[in-house]
Amino acid sequence: MRQLLSYPFHDSLHMKVEPIEWLILGVTPNGRIFRPSDWAERLCGTLAHYDSHGRWVYSIYAQPIIHQGQIGVRVKTILKELDPNTYQFIMGFAHDNLLNILPGREIIYLNKTPTVIEIMPLERKLNSL
Repeated sequence: MRQLLSYPFHDSLHMKVEPIEWLILGVTPNGRIFRPSDWAERLCGTLAHYDSHGRWVYSIYAQPIIHQGQIGVRVKTILKELDPNTYQFIMGFAHDNLLNILPGREIIYLNKTPTVIEIMPLERKLNSL
């Protein structure tokens, strides 16, 4: 039985980097802190809910954060596909209020189809010796 292993050769790589989340920070271009101070919690409240114990739980798609001492919101880019209206509302809020938007974690996509290499099972390798 043959096994196939996909292995991209270094010279055939074409990479594309895309953020998997955005960081919206509560600082305006002139360096002023955005007010009110609970803006991040209010914004993330659009997707939050109460759990079975009555506790307020933020969605995994939009969460209040503190990034390098600045209050902000982490927004997962997948929200754009899952709930486009809410994603547009959150990002529109950031743009309208001139908040700093930075890419968070990123993912690397390889644009080239990997070359396929044939791997011989170990037992056949031993028998061919």
